[in-house]
Amino acid sequence: MLSLPTLLRVGSVMGALAGLVHIAIPNRLLELASCGYDRVLAVRFQPQRNATRRVRPIGVAMVASAPVLARLAAWME
Repeated sequence: MLSLPTLLRVGSVMGALAGLVHIAIPNRLLELASCGYDRVLAVRFQPQRNATRRVRPIGVAMVASAPVLARLAAWME
């Protein structure tokens, strides 16, 4: 079983990568969400007009939280 500091480090890297995707290609991310909702849940996903502007700040928050998780992992060791 993985230790908590290892899980925090992995979460830090994955969160940073996911945040960069949210910042770099929000439209493509919304298209993928729409496709996934349609295929997996059989529901229509209709992003609103300004959805892209709301996706990017989420990415910024994810990237900003990555170093916090990494520091917490280092502190716990």
